[in-house]
Amino acid sequence: MAPTSARKLTPEMRDEVIALIDKRVKEHYVTRSDFKALQSIVKELSINVKELVEAQKRTEQRMEELAISLKETQIELKQLAHEHSITRKLLGDLTNTVGYGLEDTIMKYIHDYAQKEYGITITTVDRRYITYPDGRYDEINIYAEGTKNGNTVYIIGESKAQLGKKDADSFDKMIARLRNHLKGEIIPFIVCYSCAPDVENYIALQYPYILIHKSFEFYKYKKQYD
Repeated sequence: MAPTSARKLTPEMRDEVIALIDKRVKEHYVTRSDFKALQSIVKELSINVKELVEAQKRTEQRMEELAISLKETQIELKQLAHEHSITRKLLGDLTNTVGYGLEDTIMKYIHDYAQKEYGITITTVDRRYITYPDGRYDEINIYAEGTKNGNTVYIIGESKAQLGKKDADSFDKMIARLRNHLKGEIIPFIVCYSCAPDVENYIALQYPYILIHKSFEFYKYKKQYD
């Protein structure tokens, strides 16, 4: 019996084998490629995380610096507020000193002023607080009380180094309160060292009953005392 000849691959079988080998090789290559890609991604992520950690450290450092700066600023603001409070007090004391000096000067001439200008005989000159029934009060810079034809008359003066519109507004409101409290005619005036033209015009239009006197105008009257 003749030996059987080796089985030969048909072209179709050969193509199938080649295709299978190509598939296996390709699957192996893709797997390695994906692994390398994953390694690259992990490496990039590690770098990004490290950068984020460094950025967070820098941010925390800046926040700490800002907190220190804010604390220093708060201390400086507190010091400025304290200094401002002292400055306001000094200015208030200075204003009071100037105001009291002006009042004291005018009071020396108020008797002759009242007699010559209004025919009023002054009996009382004072710097006085007027207290109302509700407990509130007004400080009167120049309070002069007298009589004319047997009737009580009050001369109420306000002293300002430099007269402003708001001063006139406040004085008008105070006079309105006094009219409801004092029994008698009230003659109001404001004495000042200086007054801008627009302020004079404002008072003349808004409060024509309020007289404005410059301090030097009183020197023409006779002193009651030195």
